[in-house]
Amino acid sequence: MSTEQPAEHNNAVKLKKFKWRLSRSKMNSILALCAILISAASFYATYMQAKAAQEQVAAAERQLYAETWPWLQVSYSDYDLEADRARMTVKVTNSGTGPALIKSMQFEFQGTTYQNLRALLNDCCSLDAYKAALTEVQADNNNINYMKKFGWYVTSNPNNALLADGNDLVLFSMTRSNFNSNLWEKISEMVPDIEVNTCYCSLLKQCYTVNKASEVKKVANCSS
Repeated sequence: MSTEQPAEHNNAVKLKKFKWRLSRSKMNSILALCAILISAASFYATYMQAKAAQEQVAAAERQLYAETWPWLQVSYSDYDLEADRARMTVKVTNSGTGPALIKSMQFEFQGTTYQNLRALLNDCCSLDAYKAALTEVQADNNNINYMKKFGWYVTSNPNNALLADGNDLVLFSMTRSNFNSNLWEKISEMVPDIEVNTCYCSLLKQCYTVNKASEVKKVANCSS
């Protein structure tokens, strides 16, 4: 007697086993796993997009920083090549790529600190007395420009001055003459030994200090 089952019966048994293997709980597990994988892929794609956006922002900030970075330098000269005459000049130059808002400049000489160069020069060299003498001589005779003939001086206060890139600001200037020769020599000898400390900020409100040696340090602000 044959024990072989009909083909239809075998197929029914296989289908029943397949249905048993893919029970509802297993199907839910598979669907949950797929959802997790899809979520993970979506999270990774979002992360990569956010990272790329951050890198673009950082690159833009670096470019903007480079385009607006000021660098101040204080220089001294005692001769005007264009005019071909002795003229003492102390100036601050912005050699950077963006404007600088000068918050403060301090001048130190022989252990004493001054808030402006004129105060220092008046303390050491009686600059106000020289000004008074010239003014008196000029008042006695208006036919001659004694200010120009005897060697007038020019000073400026750089505090809160906005200095564009590539520009300079003259802090002190004096042309040498027979009248002011001794004063000119005295100031000329001491100016190179004056230490200058400047605090300034960029348009992005990033602040720096720089000394006479052009050593730049970034600081939080210029309040101190």
